[in-house]
Amino acid sequence: MKVLIVEDDPVIRDALKELLQHWGLVTEACGEGLEALTLLEAGSFDLVLLDLNLPGLDGLEVCRKLRHLPVNQPLVLMLTARDSLDDNVLGLEQGADDYLVKPFEPALLKARIQALLRRAARPLREDWSWGALQLGLDGRTATFNAQDLRLTPKEHALLEALLKAGGRTCSKEQLIESAWAWADVPGDESVKTHVKNIRAKLNQVGAPPDLIETVYGVGFRLNASHA
Repeated sequence: MKVLIVEDDPVIRDALKELLQHWGLVTEACGEGLEALTLLEAGSFDLVLLDLNLPGLDGLEVCRKLRHLPVNQPLVLMLTARDSLDDNVLGLEQGADDYLVKPFEPALLKARIQALLRRAARPLREDWSWGALQLGLDGRTATFNAQDLRLTPKEHALLEALLKAGGRTCSKEQLIESAWAWADVPGDESVKTHVKNIRAKLNQVGAPPDLIETVYGVGFRLNASHA
């Protein structure tokens, strides 16, 4: 599931990107309408989160031009600070599938995205799996062969990063970025300790000892032979 985020405010853009990635979505992001159209022409997206107030080419014009492009047509959820019925109706008339007035709660955004994807038979991913390993995107649940791993929040975030990498190596820096706040950056040994604890919990429920592999000098990855 791939989403294009079109938002000129870098703080909001980065927050949306982090939020959607946490929900299991692959994202690209940009801050201008013309750049958005270039990305939409070059790649295939399932959904566009499109800010109405963009510099240069605004969201309405982007949506109108998109609907006339001979490319894969993604769903469009327009994000608008204008709580005006006329503006929002105009967005729908230009080809948007739904709109959401800013500011909004993450839970409402998720509900709107789920509703759009459900109508288009593209359900939002609720968990990640790797063989018998399953991890929910609620920040809490993780099981192996239906046995609860009882992970801490940090362990859950680290395992989520490994699952999202799909067998590719996650560097220690990437793992730190996924599990720690910018003001609370740990050392390499802390990452190793957390991964060691995850391995121990996996081993306790019968997981293969090499389910999480060490890539020496780089980081960690999930073993493809157990996918």
